[in-house]
Amino acid sequence: MKPAKIVLIGPMGAGKTTLGKLVSAQLGWSYFDNDEELSAANQMSAEQLSKLSVTDLHRLEQEYLASLLERSAPFISGAAASVVDYEGSRKLLRSAVAIYLRLPLEKLLERAGGAGIGRQALQENPQLVITERFIRRDPLYKDVAKFTLELGTDPNRDAHAILSFLEWFNV
Repeated sequence: MKPAKIVLIGPMGAGKTTLGKLVSAQLGWSYFDNDEELSAANQMSAEQLSKLSVTDLHRLEQEYLASLLERSAPFISGAAASVVDYEGSRKLLRSAVAIYLRLPLEKLLERAGGAGIGRQALQENPQLVITERFIRRDPLYKDVAKFTLELGTDPNRDAHAILSFLEWFNV
């Protein structure tokens, strides 16, 4: 398998961190956690980041994605759910191997939770926000992804599916 820049994309709660760690361990590649890296790069705690306005947080997430993709391959990272909202970030994702971790809307509603980085907008009406974002972002994720994985209930099986895709397409 040749070195690649693998970016896991999808909504909050899809499992980007879980699957990223599983796949990177199997490959022996570095894994960069979006939230941890965002905190370190901006010298802010997760709590401080979670108190930023949605606009300010999205700007930092876009900047992080750009800096991430300047790193040398191979690596795996998750990207903030919001990055597909911006054409510049979509262009960057197309330059990497973006893998869309897709969950049905009803599963997203179960998993997302209301606390943490990027969940500021979920405080008042989480079901409405998650539904609107799913409808708007699902086609954008599909557009930039080289592979869309319909997630199951077993992260190990999902990690195996990602590894199979990478091997099959000689990534």
